[in-house]
Amino acid sequence: MRMKQLPKDWINANICAVHKKGNKSDLSNYRPICLNIIPCKIIEGFIRDHIMKHFTDNNLFNNNQCGFLKGRSTMLQLLRIMDEWTECLESGGQINIIYADFEKALHKVSHKSLIRKLRYYKVNESVILWIVSFLCNRKQRVKINGFYSDWADVLSGIPQGTILGRPTILFIIYINDLLDVCKQFINIYLFADHAKL
Repeated sequence: MRMKQLPKDWINANICAVHKKGNKSDLSNYRPICLNIIPCKIIEGFIRDHIMKHFTDNNLFNNNQCGFLKGRSTMLQLLRIMDEWTECLESGGQINIIYADFEKALHKVSHKSLIRKLRYYKVNESVILWIVSFLCNRKQRVKINGFYSDWADVLSGIPQGTILGRPTILFIIYINDLLDVCKQFINIYLFADHAKL
């Protein structure tokens, strides 16, 4: 199947640096928000809806992934964990907890691994090819006070500010198998890029 080629305006994005926290002179304290055009965002919405329907209809999301998924709120995660902890304590067990946050998680997603996982989950090949063109051919530049940086190739990550970059649907798919890999050693609950072990 031929790879889809998206218009350059859809994949060459201006980036707005939005301050998150901390010292404003430290560049790592800024979140890069992609400013995509409206037609691209509309198509992204259709792509996201298709992927969500495919994963929901086929029950592909891991049961311990909470947040950003219908019927899996953070409150549900807390209730399930409290039940587990209560049962453990009542039987004389001990509870040790580690909270982890995947630092700059969306920026570190390997495009090749993500595409391989979409194929593993049998997402429609036309949708996959659209995502390949959307993610793997991107260029970006930063706009500050009316001035632009040079264009740079985007080699990894899911652009924040895009429909597919929120509510992190592609990242959730990217780490969906993490729970299966680790469950023989430890119980993990995920909320987007946060983990409770």
